[in-house]
Amino acid sequence: MRSNKNIPETVQDLVNGVEQLVSLPEVCFMVNDLVNDPNSDITQIGSVISQDPDLTARLLKLVNSSFYGFDKPIDTVTRAVMVVGLRELQHMVWASSAVETFSNLSPADANMAGFWRHSIFCAVTARILARECNILHPERMYVAGLLHDIGRLLIFHKLPKKASKIIAEERSNPDRDIASIENEILGYDHAQIGMALCNSWELPNSLATAIGYHHQPELVDSFKLETSILHVANVMAHALEMGDEEKFQERTNAVAWELLNLTDDAIKRTLQEAVMQFLEALELLLPGASQRI
Repeated sequence: MRSNKNIPETVQDLVNGVEQLVSLPEVCFMVNDLVNDPNSDITQIGSVISQDPDLTARLLKLVNSSFYGFDKPIDTVTRAVMVVGLRELQHMVWASSAVETFSNLSPADANMAGFWRHSIFCAVTARILARECNILHPERMYVAGLLHDIGRLLIFHKLPKKASKIIAEERSNPDRDIASIENEILGYDHAQIGMALCNSWELPNSLATAIGYHHQPELVDSFKLETSILHVANVMAHALEMGDEEKFQERTNAVAWELLNLTDDAIKRTLQEAVMQFLEALELLLPGASQRI
């Protein structure tokens, strides 16, 4: 039974209370504006990103990783924009900045290693599935995977007592959907919180919608493919973590599964590639984390 005492009445109330705590760096919004400005050019975008040395280093490390497989090293942001593309680089900026921002938010009772392990595994899997489905700009699904559970961190941080109840119920009833437990206790769930946060950052509707409905992909009319990809990636990631990948399809929403229409070969490729890419992705986004997990 939900008690309203000390619980923000709406998702927006909760998000409004944490915007300053987890605001994306200004460079993200500057890059967004430039990418959407038809009069901007590659040099301007490279110059803006280069003003942030840490972000520049992370982006160059990412673009030179085996994910992209370029023959020659890429040593400038401008060159990265040229070979990767504006939208892909924009998504890389979001991914790198979001992890950097949220890695500083470490609620005492949360298993942060497990949280990031799942988030990054989901991100890798979502990007692979997006390519299997020939979706435009698959890197955006990587960002969706990274951020899909970000609402859980806000619950842990702002509502620790309620978070403990949610965790206890989840452990007692592992077959229950976590979103339903959160709705019972809070009146809203982590997916809705994540969607509201994306909207407050003015991220694309496709990203916000996929995150907001990744537990209920059948409810969306727009961006149904993106939402379904994120849903399946999330289920796959959980299944791999539990060593139960043979049965993940049983836990997958039928509407999403039918829409993706994955062949057995595509599923096998996705699972194999996700396992191979996971540790490198973890090290790229959270250096040193692979030694702690």
